[in-house]
Amino acid sequence: MSKPKIGIVANRLVSDGNPLSGMYRASINNAYVDSLEKAGCIPVMLPVIDEPEDVADQIEGLSGIVLSGGYDVDPLLYGEQPTPMQGLTLTEVDNYNIWVIHEADKKGIPVLGICKGIQILNVAFGGTLYQDIEKQFGGDCFRHMQSAPGYNPTHFVTVEEGSFLSELLPERAKTNSFHHQCVKEPAPGFKITAKSDDGVPECIERQEGTFMMGVQWHPEMMATFDNKEMLGLFKGFAKLCMKDK
Repeated sequence: MSKPKIGIVANRLVSDGNPLSGMYRASINNAYVDSLEKAGCIPVMLPVIDEPEDVADQIEGLSGIVLSGGYDVDPLLYGEQPTPMQGLTLTEVDNYNIWVIHEADKKGIPVLGICKGIQILNVAFGGTLYQDIEKQFGGDCFRHMQSAPGYNPTHFVTVEEGSFLSELLPERAKTNSFHHQCVKEPAPGFKITAKSDDGVPECIERQEGTFMMGVQWHPEMMATFDNKEMLGLFKGFAKLCMKDK
């Protein structure tokens, strides 16, 4: 059986060193590549393009798509004005992510969103975000921007029984954490299927239609260091992508 070919949505980074200062780079962290390879996939980088009509052709033939982490999501895309804690946004990158999501939906290509990926997945279908957890979420929230290496888990999440995620991770899973925004209102058709102990949503899953799931942590950072649970998450996604192939 051939390996699943998984597209990884890239970011646009601005070079700040001579002689290439100010130039854009198409970029993904190698941990995404490494973790997908370890899971038996063939990773393919999807650079941001500016023509929405070309996206369908760009993703043609892929078995699945991973939405990678990145800058904050433009709040205008979910009907809000930016608060003082809103970070850097690149709206063209957000728009591209949304185009990819909807074209994948039309083609029946499964999508896994990671960190920003869960956020833009939620926004793409009409959901909203907390622009800053500490200022807006309320209660005694954890530190969600950890001061520890990415391969180290720093808090627990509780996974809902019967969810797709529960087939891959234990009910009490240990995750890392590198974010200051999160899902507020889940998009219509999506359900929160994991939370951290402070109540922050950590996973959303689409209930019908093309498979769409997002996780708020960075499993690729842990899987690349051979964390068995997080590597199992990518293997489970790969297996799902090969159904009906």
